[in-house]
This record gives sequence, C-alpha cells and structure tokens, in this order.
Amino acid sequence: MPMTRRERILTALHGGCPDRPPIAFDSHGDSLAGALAHYGARDKNDLWRVAGIEGFSVWEWNAVMGRYVGPPKVAADGTALDFWGNGYAHGCGLAACDTAAALEAHPWPRLAEFDFSHVHERALAIRAADMVVAAGHVGLGYQMHNMLRGNEKALLDVTDESFMSCYLGRLTDFTCGYLRALLEAGRGAIEVVRADDDVGTMDRLMISPAMWRRFYKPAWRQAFRIVHDYGARVWFHSCGYIQPLLDDLLEIGMDCWNPFPEYVTGNDHVRLKAWRRGRLVLDGGVNHLVLVRGTAEDVAAETRRVLDTFAPDGGLLIGPSQVFTEDMPSANIIALLDTARRYRA
Repeated sequence: MPMTRRERILTALHGGCPDRPPIAFDSHGDSLAGALAHYGARDKNDLWRVAGIEGFSVWEWNAVMGRYVGPPKVAADGTALDFWGNGYAHGCGLAACDTAAALEAHPWPRLAEFDFSHVHERALAIRAADMVVAAGHVGLGYQMHNMLRGNEKALLDVTDESFMSCYLGRLTDFTCGYLRALLEAGRGAIEVVRADDDVGTMDRLMISPAMWRRFYKPAWRQAFRIVHDYGARVWFHSCGYIQPLLDDLLEIGMDCWNPFPEYVTGNDHVRLKAWRRGRLVLDGGVNHLVLVRGTAEDVAAETRRVLDTFAPDGGLLIGPSQVFTEDMPSANIIALLDTARRYRA
C-alpha cells in the first residue's frame, strides 16, 4: 500500500527510506501556473489530490507562525515596515544602531507583541490535510545580521566584541523566546522548524569560519536545542558555499540541509553522498540552471541523477536547488514533478 503524504515526508525527514522520495518545493509568482493547468489542480496543495505530488514546504500554507499584534511600524513616508523595522525600499531596521548603547536603546520586538493562540488549531488542521506541520523561521546567523544592519556594517561589526555581544544577546534572547513560545503553543504538533543562514557566495564564505564559530554558532546551538526539546526537526537553508561549516552545523543539531546545489563550489554530489550517509537529510538538489536553460529531457535526466545518487541511502526530499521561478519553462517544472512522482529506487 502506498504511503500517505505525511508518512512519506516524515520518513524522509527522519533519514529513512520511504516508498519514494517526497517532492518538496516553493515557488515564486506564477511559476506554477502551467503545471497546475497541466494536472488540473486548483492550487499547490491540490497537486497531492490530483497527481500525488506532495509539495512539501517549510514556508507556505503548511507553516505556522506567531502573529505580530504590536504597534504598526512605519517609515517616515508612511510605508509599512516589518516588526524588525526592515522595509524593502527603506533599508535595515538596525542601520542606525552603530554602538552597543544604541542597540540597548532600540525598540526591539517583544514577545508580548505576538499572538500564538491560533497555532495549535492551525497545526491540527494541517495534519488533518495529510501534511507535515512546519514553523519558523529562525534567523540568528550572518544572513540575519546582514538583513538588520546591511552588508558593509555587518562585516565591520564583527571586529567590535562589545557590539557583537550586545547585538547577539538581544537577538538571541528574543528569537529563542519566540521559538519556545511558538513550540509550546503547538503542543507537540509542530514537526519541523525552518532556519536560514545564507553565509556564502558561489565559491567562498562571506566571513571566516572562525568568526562564524565565535559569534553565530552559539546562537544557533541554543535555537536548535529548543527545537529538539519539543521533538521537532531542524530544516536549514543555506544555498551558497558552506562546506567549512557543515560539520559544525551537524554538531549543533542541523537535521536537514536545503538545497545542496551541485554548481556551488564544494557540493559535488558523489562526494556529498559518501560524506552525509546516515548523518544528514537533504532537500532539493535538482540543478536550477538546468531547470531554467535546459529542455524537459535535460530536466528529467538531471532529476533521475539526483534521485539515483541519494534516494537509496534514504533521507531525501527531491526538488529544485532553489525555488521554482517564472523564468523556468512550465514543461521543465512538469518534467521534474513527473520524473520524481514516478520514481522507484
């Protein structure tokens, strides 16, 4: 008997070998429109009903988060900002906080400004739809630092010990408190938590391994411990070069790594297969460049290559090595989905 959607995804997330690897992806804009029309599906979730495509994500409809109910944050021109004070056209929320004293005086988000009363009911509804419940997202690394301070200031901040101590203390206290409250509200129904740290370019880290270990690793360790304390798995996104940090991330509790693109330096899939076996779940893998530039036949061959490389060892969720984007021909997206849903090791 075929596995249910939840069974297939959870088996893979825990490193096992399901009847076939579940299909996981996010999508931008109208990139899925052609595939939805092809299968006769109403939306992404409906792909499971009509075509057996799981459509696992840690970000879309099956993700639960606390609701910000604090005072609205707006720029001087009235443009809405997020609860960090970030805005797409208005820079970074901590851009003006150049000293530890300025950080202390800054109006950081408070746990009391978030409502978690809906979390458990929503999580149960997601489970009832035969889907795994995700939550998050957690940002404690260099990527979050960059988002809050800007790249140039973040690179200089790491030379100031007192600044970093204050910055990471405030960020970690809030983030871990939020995470604990979210998981507590889930009452055991949250199964995987998304974390992000894009710390690398295509071929190198943006800060040294020593700096990452000194400042960001302890914060990640705290967050991952909380996730595991509540019985959930850590799903970690880092799409650039990260090879020098993978053993560190495994040590502190990363369970699943997304999206392991082979075109990034150090991500040779044959080497990765030998290194990760039994230690790390993978999510993604199908070359984004082939999806954009190749034919449907190229995409099918690339999808089979990733499946043949990793599926026999278990712990694989198959999907694009980034999200589906609008510059991908619909035929190529369909080729990935069809190849993956028909695959048997």
